[in-house]
Amino acid sequence: MRRIVLIIILVAVVGFAGYMLLRPRGSSDDSKSALADTKGTKTKKVRQKRGRTVGRIKPKTKEQLKAERKARRKEERRRKKELKRREREKRRRLKRARKSSRRRSKRRGRKGQAYAVRAIISLGDDSYALVDSRRVGVGDVVMGRRIVAIKPDRLEVEAFGKLTTVRVGESLLPFSYSTKRRRRG
Repeated sequence: MRRIVLIIILVAVVGFAGYMLLRPRGSSDDSKSALADTKGTKTKKVRQKRGRTVGRIKPKTKEQLKAERKARRKEERRRKKELKRREREKRRRLKRARKSSRRRSKRRGRKGQAYAVRAIISLGDDSYALVDSRRVGVGDVVMGRRIVAIKPDRLEVEAFGKLTTVRVGESLLPFSYSTKRRRRG
């Protein structure tokens, strides 16, 4: 008889413990009072893989869902508009750069000379030359041509292993080199 009573008590304890562990969380009075305290705050919606929702969430109304979709669409339109604006600005800058380079090429030198030596200036030990309003010194490279020496009336330039002299008013580039585009007829 004692054994039967002990087995019944054991089954009752295990059954009660199982019920307490496996019962639904929202049915206890403690959790309801906790929700009543946090009515003003939003509960977060946490999603895991395979579409399962974890935690307590408030069901959203149709109006709330519609407002969220509208906000997302508005944000997407704003982002696309910003991308278009950046692209336009980039094209404008490129266009301005092309125009300014055309203007510079018109001012380069007499008879369309490119990279013409404008002046040679000596200040004590330092000497430099002005090549199309650019200050160059010994060792500088202009269009693949390295300045070897600067004399009072000329520059010595090394290009492709050959040493040439360039006087004031002449171009660093050979006569055969043309910066203008040739049109095909």
